[in-house]
Amino acid sequence: MNRFFYTDKGVYILLIITNVLWGINAVTAKFVVNEILPVTTAFLRFGSVSIILGIAVWFSEGKKALPSRKQIPGIILLGLTGIFLNNFLFFNGIQHTTAANASLLVGGGPVFTAVLCAVFLKERLNFKQLLGIGISFIGVGAVVTKGSWEVISGLSFNLGDISLVVASVSWSVYSILGRGIMRQMSALAATAWSSAIGSICLLLLAVWQGFDGTVKLSPLGWSSMIFMIIGSGLLAFCFWNHGVSVVGPNKAAIFINIIPLSGMLFAMLLLGETLTGPQLIGAGLIITGVRLTTASKGVQSTA
Repeated sequence: MNRFFYTDKGVYILLIITNVLWGINAVTAKFVVNEILPVTTAFLRFGSVSIILGIAVWFSEGKKALPSRKQIPGIILLGLTGIFLNNFLFFNGIQHTTAANASLLVGGGPVFTAVLCAVFLKERLNFKQLLGIGISFIGVGAVVTKGSWEVISGLSFNLGDISLVVASVSWSVYSILGRGIMRQMSALAATAWSSAIGSICLLLLAVWQGFDGTVKLSPLGWSSMIFMIIGSGLLAFCFWNHGVSVVGPNKAAIFINIIPLSGMLFAMLLLGETLTGPQLIGAGLIITGVRLTTASKGVQSTA
């Protein structure tokens, strides 16, 4: 990689590109799930990613990438939470809600990670982080309820929005579990193995739902799928990890604020979605909350 991309300025450019790609991911996913089942979409994306990652890790690490017996249970949990459950819920959710909502709810993921770290890892949160968590949750509530008291009183939530919230939580669990696993093996190897396990689970569920190996996608659907594999998948993953290694997770996490902004922008441009008042208010609250929550500690994205 060019030396420029090892400077702070170069890394910041890569991190901006990464989070714009993750914002666009919700839009391209919308195109694909309108043509094939969500679980099939998830399998095709991560099945392809796991093959490419597997080849990459084999050439870079060889037999060292093979997990030990003690590491296998942890890798299975990573595959089930971060790949299988997260992606099944994400693609299922986006079929029933707007791409803008998906970007907003995914962008709030770091807050869920901070909460789970505090509960299960006993990490102490300062006042600024607690304030950020509260603000973000109010923002998520504004998006999910559409600012309507009737939605709350009648419990008539959009199941797509709820699915996306649970998807963010599952990614947070994956992020916490990954801390321990990635102390024992490289991030590339852990991601490759967990992607493979998650992809197998997605394939089994896709077959159970009727997938017979044929994929009928329009040119727009295929181009969207290729983007999700290469653009918001492999490239974004590589850029993110490079950025974290150079400037650290704290600075990198700030760029997660770009996800809801780019997601809403491209949802308007490419899908013709109209933004509502509650969405805009929720966006502002979520972005503010994420910024406060990640000010003292870096957390991973959910895309």
